[in-house]
Amino acid sequence: MTPLMLGLLLSAVDAGPPPKALTCLPTWYAGVVAWRADAGWGLGLPDGGFLAWHQEASATTDPDSEESPDLEEVFRVPYPKGLIVPVDTRDAGPIDDPGRARVEQLFTATYGGSAKEIFARSAKVRFFGVRYAFHELAAPALERVVERLTDAVKQDKKLLPFLQLIGGTVQWRRIARSKNLSAHAFGIAIDLNVDRSHYWRWAQPREPIKWKNKVPQAIVDAFEAEGFIWGGRWQHYDTMHFEYRPELLSPTCR
Repeated sequence: MTPLMLGLLLSAVDAGPPPKALTCLPTWYAGVVAWRADAGWGLGLPDGGFLAWHQEASATTDPDSEESPDLEEVFRVPYPKGLIVPVDTRDAGPIDDPGRARVEQLFTATYGGSAKEIFARSAKVRFFGVRYAFHELAAPALERVVERLTDAVKQDKKLLPFLQLIGGTVQWRRIARSKNLSAHAFGIAIDLNVDRSHYWRWAQPREPIKWKNKVPQAIVDAFEAEGFIWGGRWQHYDTMHFEYRPELLSPTCR
């Protein structure tokens, strides 16, 4: 071992073990946990890139932001799975949108970096009578959601209208008023029936933000059980929106 390699190894030991949430990311995302003397712990990507766990200049989860957060920011606000509770939107800030932070470089390394690549890697999932494209890495989870929802609809027919005439799945686009790609661009998000949903930008008046929701608990439970987060948990709420983010729901990442 060269002196340089020995020095790097000793520095890594001094830095302590990598964060637990970081070590779970390779379960679902491209890359391996690595340490760099100039950046600390992070994720080494297949293309040779490196995503640091923490960056001093990391952006927040502001929905209008054009900056990318660091990996630590993704986990900073715990995702509150379970009973639907009205979200307190007083003094609503970007930090209060659990799961809204996305590291785009990690997503492109995992799912693809162009519309052509995303659609080439898409599978078809039948969602209540219609086949929709969904990324092949997330499609099995969505199929399991459909199984859960099918059983739930048998118990309560009132759930069905939320699951028909849905807003869609894969769409290569940017987030409104941002240069960042939407989760829909990667084929890992689904919007339910738009007419039965609420979105903070549609509210009149827009300020102050007032949380609204009609999506039933049974639907949210089915998605969260299979690794999907719900936009209804956000202060900047989007109740039609579910996206595959298993790292935010897995006990091993907390």
